[in-house]
Amino acid sequence: MVFLVLSLACTGGSPAGGGDTAAQDGGGTGDGGAQVPDEQGSIPAIRVSGDVTWTLAFDADAQAQGFTDCSYTRSYEGVQVLDLGYLCPDCAVISQGDATISQGLDCYSQISSDPQTVRTEAWGWSDDGRFFRSGLEQYPLGELSSIDPTASTGADLSWESSSDLSPGGTMTLSAAGSIRWLIDDQALLPDPWPVRTEPYACGWPTNDPGTLSLDYELGLGKTFPNVRLVDQCGERPALWDLYGSWLVIDTAQPDCGPCRSMASTAEAFLNQMADEGIDVKFVSLLGAGLSEPWATPSQDVYDAWVTSYNPTTPLLQDRGFGYALFPAFAEAETGEAFGYPTWIVVDPTMKPVAVNVGFGSWDAVAEIIRAGQ
Repeated sequence: MVFLVLSLACTGGSPAGGGDTAAQDGGGTGDGGAQVPDEQGSIPAIRVSGDVTWTLAFDADAQAQGFTDCSYTRSYEGVQVLDLGYLCPDCAVISQGDATISQGLDCYSQISSDPQTVRTEAWGWSDDGRFFRSGLEQYPLGELSSIDPTASTGADLSWESSSDLSPGGTMTLSAAGSIRWLIDDQALLPDPWPVRTEPYACGWPTNDPGTLSLDYELGLGKTFPNVRLVDQCGERPALWDLYGSWLVIDTAQPDCGPCRSMASTAEAFLNQMADEGIDVKFVSLLGAGLSEPWATPSQDVYDAWVTSYNPTTPLLQDRGFGYALFPAFAEAETGEAFGYPTWIVVDPTMKPVAVNVGFGSWDAVAEIIRAGQ
């Protein structure tokens, strides 16, 4: 069910992969080794390292603008993460760590307005040997290359892309390097989905039925992906614990007017639904702002939102979850360009039944929920 309603939306960036600028810097290794949980359910982490050299080649028009052919090298050291699977749904392993330019910072300065010697990156690979990478923390990983899916400790990498330069001319960027990995029995990763045994401090239910299957392909009629994000009480509730209630899940930014309009009228809507005997929870995924929609809000920004709207249902500090999954789903179902807020109505069995971009009023949301009763 898709509802197209008259509404206002704010636009932000859109996910991309490839290249070697900040947002684009731009798996089977078999299984990367056997990761067996210990008695406490912790899993030994896979440590990942790598070195990649980029070669920049400029055509005559670009050289006339002052660009010169050159190369630079990044060295990467990272550790596997288990709770960011939504950044790369196809990845069997995702690691996050520091990438350091060890050679050629002057070269990299030609294509970056803010060259940094060290930055956070994520690397990942799939069971069929596809290699993914992102040059920003919590940014969706883009597919760049392939590696040997039968390798047990490491593999070679290479990829190439071309792009037009705003001053004029074309740049061809080619990358070559290697990736290595090993299991570190001293680096233990906790289970990201432990069964909740105590009540949440904010009073949220603990209704996860234990029968839902997790994948990150967001779609109508599919199980909405689980996620744990920090709430008003400083805890990380699991979204699936809200099973049994109607959910309106939106992705919001603090500098988005329609997002604020939706938040300011949410409590009246929830009270209206309660008066009709319908249990609805509004779950808002708050980001850092339209200029960095994948980033987590600062505590000051988050606290200001809580103070302004005093939500009685979960307000979650997003970690790139909404930015990674909502745009493609919303655009495919509505035919509209992605913007903020985008909201999804999820039924009590945790299945999305409707999605919409922008906000005008709660009337369309109420209509969807009443129709599903």
